[in-house]
Amino acid sequence: MRVAGIVLSGGSAKRLGGEKPFRRFGEGYLIEAILKVLVEMGIPFVVVFKHMKYLGREDIQRINYLLSKYRQGVTWDIVYRGGPVVGILSGMRVVEGDWILVLPCDTPFISRESLENLLKYIETAESSNHQCIVPRHENGHVEPLFSLYSRSSLKVLEELLKKRRGFSLREFIQRLNPLYIPADEIDRSKRVFTNINTFQDLRRAIER
Repeated sequence: MRVAGIVLSGGSAKRLGGEKPFRRFGEGYLIEAILKVLVEMGIPFVVVFKHMKYLGREDIQRINYLLSKYRQGVTWDIVYRGGPVVGILSGMRVVEGDWILVLPCDTPFISRESLENLLKYIETAESSNHQCIVPRHENGHVEPLFSLYSRSSLKVLEELLKKRRGFSLREFIQRLNPLYIPADEIDRSKRVFTNINTFQDLRRAIER
């Protein structure tokens, strides 16, 4: 059973002035907090950036930095502003793995322990024909961008996109017979699910 990762980095990040993955965080960039954990765990990954047409010179320089430092894959959204669904599709088409770990670039508190807690459900999912594994909070909120998707889910995603554009990530998940797991079994503190969406979020995260 092979696991590979997709790190989604194609959002517009308007509230952070754009280029969320390359905001400074600690001794590196925000995205590197996630990449370092994947490298530590030996999980190969691809980083999905926004459509190539909209990448500037600085974007290319930073992407080259990641390529040279981490020696992992990079790709781009095949449709501009297609949202996370398109990001997942773009990544799944180039990454190899029986299960695909999908993560956002703006969750710097992701830990090895939290990912291992998610990965341990793969056997249960396979035995019951679940095509994705999704943490769910007590209030019903789900974490589709901190989830595992089986390789077979790519076909489902491609078929949905052929029929129409603009469907939600939640709709995609519902087609996969999802295995929902309690979010506190991933991380009791729920800290790993913290997203950085604003400058205030970033300051708070740096101060922790």
